[in-house]
Amino acid sequence: MIAAAGLLYLGLFLLASSMSRHQRALAGPWHQPAMTPLLAPVGWLLILASSMAMLPHWQGGIGLVSWLGLLPLVGGLLLLGLSYRPHWLKQGAAGAIALVILGVASGA
Repeated sequence: MIAAAGLLYLGLFLLASSMSRHQRALAGPWHQPAMTPLLAPVGWLLILASSMAMLPHWQGGIGLVSWLGLLPLVGGLLLLGLSYRPHWLKQGAAGAIALVILGVASGA
């Protein structure tokens, strides 16, 4: 579940970064001309990977329900961050990468 939360955060972060209304607030090295068209597809792939990361650990249906509960939690966190402290979201992306590594290493 830890890795799924990190992947979900990164996926939603990349989707928000791909939108023109958030590009100025979430500017970073990922907005280079070669990478900008890839932000949304990679974001969707990370969201799909987060849902797939839940299935083996929670026996099917419970994993899906847990992931659907995690989705508004992480989405709300990003929404509040975009509204009040967008620069914290960039630091949160580094934390999400650490969560993915921790989740994969611990098997959670």
